[in-house]
Amino acid sequence: MKLIIKYLFLIFSLSPLMDYAQKTSIEFESNGRTQEETKKNPFEKFIGEWTLKNDDWTHNWGNGTEKLKIPNHHTISKEINTSNSLLSIIDGPQPNGHIFWSYNPNTSEIYHLSSFGSIRAGNGKGTINANGDVKLKLSFEGEPKGTYRIYNYKWINDNEYHMKSVQFSKKDIPTGQFYEGVFIRIKK
Repeated sequence: MKLIIKYLFLIFSLSPLMDYAQKTSIEFESNGRTQEETKKNPFEKFIGEWTLKNDDWTHNWGNGTEKLKIPNHHTISKEINTSNSLLSIIDGPQPNGHIFWSYNPNTSEIYHLSSFGSIRAGNGKGTINANGDVKLKLSFEGEPKGTYRIYNYKWINDNEYHMKSVQFSKKDIPTGQFYEGVFIRIKK
């Protein structure tokens, strides 16, 4: 409970800075890329700004399932300068971070790199289906050696998706730790 109070204090005390960070860190030139080119991006549905639906977040980090309200979550996702990329910058409660996805059209695989806070670096790969649903197998620094997470991003409609991350042991058994939320589009 003390940890949640600390997070809430950070959210409210740093929220003016978080807004500034996003506005200045994801602006770049499109170098003449057209909307038609963007439509070829397999991550097109993710492009835009997102927040948690009703601020709802559910997780289990080893102390049982908790349902939380996380106000001011804000994600901006954009393609960079190819039809096979997506960069997402996540602001809100600490740890803030970023995710980069690169799609290989020859193998139909997604490559994932991410960084949250000071040590939570993640990497792995996965797939995307015709509906735009993404499934990834990722490993993270700061989690027990040999464990991994399966992430599922499933579209509910064009402006809403569900994300769930489930941790597995090195023996491929779910550990019971997970987190999940439904994200809604703020704007395209």
